[in-house]
Amino acid sequence: MACFSLLFVDDETDFLATMEEFFASFGYTVYTARNGQEALLRLKDHNPDVMFLDISMPHMDGNEALRLVREVAPATRVIVVSGYASTQLARQLLQEGAYDFFQKPVDLLQLQEAVERLKALSELS
Repeated sequence: MACFSLLFVDDETDFLATMEEFFASFGYTVYTARNGQEALLRLKDHNPDVMFLDISMPHMDGNEALRLVREVAPATRVIVVSGYASTQLARQLLQEGAYDFFQKPVDLLQLQEAVERLKALSELS
């Protein structure tokens, strides 16, 4: 089976570096993008299994990016990770196709558990 790959989309470079280092240490292939436009390019180039998506970003916010990801790559699971979201927004994003939602600051172990669940599900299908 091909390596399970992750795409982190966030305008905070420190956050991206932390996620890349953490998940690469577990053997995942990790891609990063700084906004929704870059995310769509990485999505087309690499077809990641899971995308972690911030909501508040320049050029194209996470809401619009989520809508486009659902159109372009419906099999990619999207997990929203945001510091600016309300419970109402989280519900809305889940209804629009996000798989899960995490509030920043995030617990890396909780993110890892979410990835492990999705990886196990993909191996079953």
